[in-house]
Amino acid sequence: MTKRNFPQCSLMDKCKEKIKTDDFLFRNILFVIIGVSIMAAGISLMRYAALGIDPYSCMNTGMARKLGLSFGTWQLISNTVLLAGVIIFDRKRIGFGTVYNMVATGYTSDFFLRFLSVVEFPNELAVAARIASLIAGIAILSFGAALYIEANMGVSPYDALAIMLTDKTRRSAWFRWYRIGTDGVCVIAGFLTRSDVGIGTLITACFAGPLMAFFREAVATLQKSRYAGKRRAGNEEENGPR
Repeated sequence: MTKRNFPQCSLMDKCKEKIKTDDFLFRNILFVIIGVSIMAAGISLMRYAALGIDPYSCMNTGMARKLGLSFGTWQLISNTVLLAGVIIFDRKRIGFGTVYNMVATGYTSDFFLRFLSVVEFPNELAVAARIASLIAGIAILSFGAALYIEANMGVSPYDALAIMLTDKTRRSAWFRWYRIGTDGVCVIAGFLTRSDVGIGTLITACFAGPLMAFFREAVATLQKSRYAGKRRAGNEEENGPR
């Protein structure tokens, strides 16, 4: 009677696989939290500069003032309305990142702004400080957005707009142009609600999309390199160095 050999999967192998899965999930959740926090810090710097905030926040700031609500509360309401459209057209974009962005961005920005508001510069440095805050805010906002988007755990309803257009048209290189288009619509809404539309708002509308595309490519490249390195290390551990 021949003896059959069945592939065996030890308890240790199962534990290692579970640890890898949990580690991957924890890392992505951490990326979302850090990315959204960085993005909110960038928004706060732009609000502090008072030279015009990012287009989406500009629209929400104007609407919040019109309705007598806090920025964070109206941001949540606005995202909820957009969320309905994402559920209808591309629900795979919804995840932990969606919920966390919707709830945390506005309130985290309010939190950072409270600390920035107590910082005062001498009159001769005030303009330079505001310009520096604006430039830093745009760069920080774009980097934070790229970091949480590339975690692939869901995106905010507003960020999903440009991504959905990119997927539907199958033109990944056009993300920056679609983002410029959605930001342009928000700038118009900002004008109509008499919000804080300034040179910073216009600069963000023109450059946030390209900057986000650049940072997304950089983050994706780093993630692939890190994954490839871990995979090689795992193969060497399993089969031994050659």
